[in-house]
Amino acid sequence: MKQKGGKGYADKSKPAGPRVVNDKSNAKANDKPKSAGPQVVNNKLKPAGPRSTVRGPPVPVLVSILIGFISTSIMASSLIRLGPQYLEPIYGNVLPNLGFFHGVVISLVLGGILGSIYWQRILAAHEAGGPLTMDTKTGRAIAAAFDIVASLTALAPLRATYMFKWSDALGPMWGPLLTQTTLTFPVFVAGGFVITLGASRVSYNPQAPGRQAATTAACLGAVAICIWVGQQTAPGHSSCRGVLVNATYAALSGVMVKLLTGHQENIDAAVALEKNPAEHVDNVPEKQLVQLRERQLRKLRFVPTVAFVFCALTTLLTDSACSSGLVARGNVDEFKMVYRNESVTGWVSVTDDTKRNLRMMRSGHSLIGGRWTSTGDSIFGVFYYADAVRMIKGRESNPASNRRMVEDQPEGWTQPLTRRSMRGSGSERALQIGLGVGVSARSLHSMNVRVDVVEIDAAVYEAAIEHFKLPKRLNAVYLTDGRQFIDEAATSTYDYIVHDVFTGGSVPASLFSQSAVQQLQRILKHDGVLAMNYVGIPNDKRTMGHVARTIGTSFAYVRCFAEILEDRDTMTNMMFFASAKPLEFDISDDLLHIIGKHTIRGRVLGGMLSNEVDVSGFVENTDLSPITDSWNPLPQWQVSTAIQHWHAMRGMVSTSYWLNY
Repeated sequence: MKQKGGKGYADKSKPAGPRVVNDKSNAKANDKPKSAGPQVVNNKLKPAGPRSTVRGPPVPVLVSILIGFISTSIMASSLIRLGPQYLEPIYGNVLPNLGFFHGVVISLVLGGILGSIYWQRILAAHEAGGPLTMDTKTGRAIAAAFDIVASLTALAPLRATYMFKWSDALGPMWGPLLTQTTLTFPVFVAGGFVITLGASRVSYNPQAPGRQAATTAACLGAVAICIWVGQQTAPGHSSCRGVLVNATYAALSGVMVKLLTGHQENIDAAVALEKNPAEHVDNVPEKQLVQLRERQLRKLRFVPTVAFVFCALTTLLTDSACSSGLVARGNVDEFKMVYRNESVTGWVSVTDDTKRNLRMMRSGHSLIGGRWTSTGDSIFGVFYYADAVRMIKGRESNPASNRRMVEDQPEGWTQPLTRRSMRGSGSERALQIGLGVGVSARSLHSMNVRVDVVEIDAAVYEAAIEHFKLPKRLNAVYLTDGRQFIDEAATSTYDYIVHDVFTGGSVPASLFSQSAVQQLQRILKHDGVLAMNYVGIPNDKRTMGHVARTIGTSFAYVRCFAEILEDRDTMTNMMFFASAKPLEFDISDDLLHIIGKHTIRGRVLGGMLSNEVDVSGFVENTDLSPITDSWNPLPQWQVSTAIQHWHAMRGMVSTSYWLNY
């Protein structure tokens, strides 16, 4: 009889257990991570896979990455607005925006590629068992990126000033883009690097590649949304100081990340000591030497911060763009600057040209007015076209209507025109939107018209008062946005509206939309007259057609006159006149004699009717769509005008004048 439990005996009282194959129960526990026990799925035993050993970044590194995300979003939002603004005095307000957005995107993508490459190097070193953890390397890389951004941005104004000297050679198209490669694009490259590196560390999970990709995409998408929202709501800054504010922000972000990374390195060292105490005890002298070296290196990490302070002070003290008011370099060649201020529309300055005996007001890369020192006449004749709003047949304001019949004279004989007869009764009201040097406002005021001025830039108004003899006792002055004013103004208030808002190569598109024209018509009296200055190309049928059609949707009568009509393919000033009643101008020889036929004002008004641009076909063409607030292509359509305007300004005044702002 065989013993129970012996070989060949089967105990039928209990079921046999599962057969054990390749039993490794005696293997060392540290050879492999323990696997989870079996799970019951649909009443079947299913072995579970190994537990994930991947953990997220520790708190110091997580905070460093969060600082990287927030700081990059804030700086990118600010520089998207500051970049074109900084170039406006040299290239105008249209050309610096051409290709700028694409340059920003390309720079961010390039930075992202560099960040991805560096992350792969961190992973390779981590798998090889390098001396530094991936968290330490991530923190150090983010801090280094901020150090580079701080120093580069602090010196950006000086680099831009050097590039501006080549603006004539680079031209209006390539000049802005090439200048941005030294000004803002490097910051966006560094920003892309920081965002991608931080997102890669936060999402690191090689055991779940799908989740890792989704987390990375979520991080990048969140930062992109923050940048978009930020650039829509970011407050305005002066150009140079705004750049230095961003440089300071980058430097402070770098300091905070360095402190957090240093704290994380201490934690890593403590953990390593806890895991292998014997190794550290055996090599105490060597470890102490390593620790001493590390402490010395940590002190050197703040050297870039000191370098940033030096760069920022150098820029602040040497670049005139960083200081408002008159500076020592204000007088160049024959130009003597008498007023200078950076305001909401950019740099506004007043300069005397001692060689040609004239005074000019500049806003950005545009002359918005000037006068001859000897006569006081405007250097731009088109501003005198606005006087014609009071020279229309059948209107009480027409000087010819003020002639009185004289007794004891042949029937039909009237009193000759005099300066007194050109003055109004004091009941007429005019609105000027866009002041410039105040030529039209001063002229209407001299005719006893009560003038309201709307000007968005207080510096322009101040300069007109101090240096161009703008009357201080106008009816009212509103330092506000023109579109906002006309939307809120009372109905049927004005007899005349002079609309002149061109500067820097373009017009504010919102003031040329159908809604804006409807508001202008609303605040005019029933027989009021609108005079709207537009700078463009007479033969540009697309732009001229839509502008004329837009005006024609609110006014029954529209006429247009160019300042110069010798070449219809060249940019020139044009004045649109619009009214609900016929526009038949009465610019007689008697009137010109009173004005002075040989003055600039007299010559301009005398030649106005011969420079008419026929827009009747556009006004009556119902197939042309009016420009609206939702469909306003003027910014894109004005590129050719902006290029011609840039060349015209460089031809009118030497380059040394434009570089000195």
